[in-house]
Amino acid sequence: MLRAAVYPFLAVVALALVFLLISTTHAIAALASGLAVVAGGWLAARIALNGGAQAATAAVGRLVAAMVLKWVLVIGVLAIGIIQFRFPPMALLAGIAVGMMFQVLALARR
Repeated sequence: MLRAAVYPFLAVVALALVFLLISTTHAIAALASGLAVVAGGWLAARIALNGGAQAATAAVGRLVAAMVLKWVLVIGVLAIGIIQFRFPPMALLAGIAVGMMFQVLALARR
């Protein structure tokens, strides 16, 4: 579970360092949205996997609730970043894409 948070975090930090070559605003935007993905994934894993042995409907309910919470967090950060802070949308989307991609790669790796 920790590996699924560490690898995306390192990838998002590397992306932010690359965006730092463009501007500080781009780097902060990529870091903010990428950290939202990492935090949302970690929070979703804690919610989905901390139930112990349960009936199938309860387990599926926890999985659905975890995913909904994760996406509400990510979309909320995206909306606040664009509307409130006027961050560059492409940097925000790049942070989300890199965070999600490395989250999946970390979970697929044995």
